[in-house]
Amino acid sequence: MSDSQQLWENYAACWSADPGERPAALGAVAVDDVAYRDPGTEVGGLTELAAYMAGFAGAFPGHRFRIDEVLEHHDRSLARWTQLDEQGEPAMAGVSTALHRDGRLADITGFFLPA
Repeated sequence: MSDSQQLWENYAACWSADPGERPAALGAVAVDDVAYRDPGTEVGGLTELAAYMAGFAGAFPGHRFRIDEVLEHHDRSLARWTQLDEQGEPAMAGVSTALHRDGRLADITGFFLPA
């Protein structure tokens, strides 16, 4: 498994992490001033991203993300992912891109794919 693949796997786990463990887990995979955006939001910094993740976990209890594929070059990566429901069935799919800095994610953009 490449470093980028592992980074995305660890990042994906943050979305369904225990609330008390999420900030430390997120800090291990993203820089302090991380920028995050998807079609519904734009947040900056670990605290805001952790809060957004907590809101996601509350809205979709039992859901988690599976990283299906990672492409990488020049401190950038693209991850194809699937959101799985509480039974492990696909609920949504998408892609996310990121700029890497110091071995962590620095600027993340998520896209949701049509069903």
